[in-house]
Amino acid sequence: MAERRAKRLSSGQPSATAEINAQMRAADATLSPGHRLVGDSYARYFVSNPRYRLLRLTPKVALAGLVGFDRLFGGMLAEILLRGRYVDEVLADRYFRANIRQTVLIGAGYDATALRHPVLRDMRWFEVDHPATQQAKRAALERIGIKADNIVFAAADLGRDPLLDRLKETGFDIAEPSLVTWLGVSYYLGDEVFRRALADIAEVCAPGSTLVFDYMDASVINGTTHFQGARRAARSVQRRGEPYVLGMSEEEAFQAAEEAGFERVEALRVTELVGRYGGRRPYCRPDDYMGVVIVRRR
Repeated sequence: MAERRAKRLSSGQPSATAEINAQMRAADATLSPGHRLVGDSYARYFVSNPRYRLLRLTPKVALAGLVGFDRLFGGMLAEILLRGRYVDEVLADRYFRANIRQTVLIGAGYDATALRHPVLRDMRWFEVDHPATQQAKRAALERIGIKADNIVFAAADLGRDPLLDRLKETGFDIAEPSLVTWLGVSYYLGDEVFRRALADIAEVCAPGSTLVFDYMDASVINGTTHFQGARRAARSVQRRGEPYVLGMSEEEAFQAAEEAGFERVEALRVTELVGRYGGRRPYCRPDDYMGVVIVRRR
């Protein structure tokens, strides 16, 4: 299964799931401030599919599209949008309280975190992703005239390229603590690749560095989940050639991180993300088959 996704990317096609995620954030930004969950005003620049653009012509249309997606894939929308809110919170804490000044986004896709936080003027951003997706992102930024001078792009295929080597080439300081985000990636990797990637991440993290990554329950991978939206999501990504491969529990996610050299800090399930960031009447359901963990380098 993983080979099919690699084949798609190696053919020069950017990640389809990255564009879908950008569409969800772009539609959310179309809503009134009281309804938005994230408010990513840059996401729309990375959506090239004309059908997706039609789904956010007006706030009413955008909300209908988001609710429709949520009915089909309950829990997925909450994960896509609210893990970003969680990272914003962790980022502010690490910047102002721990004086962290470099952030690494692994599997960055069309993430716009670096663009959305201009107040963090001296933060250095390092985006790591497959060359095909990264090239599409850089082309989009160039097309709309955004220079993104605060972002360093490090093209890499984590299944093959050593993360340490790629970051060293870009001027990343491995002696300085950093914040590393690794979102929307783990469940597309085989177990061996996942653990090797964790070890690679640990290698570039100085003591005190923070890592945030998400995971998916094994029941989604083996088809035993009782969440219908999760089963639909699994079938959908498989049809696109980017199937879910790896599932784990919160405890297994923590254990894998500890084996790589990290210590536990916090974990949130989708239900908790919605409870913390969804507001009084969130438009997304809290179907609970994914989670986010935060760990610190020992």
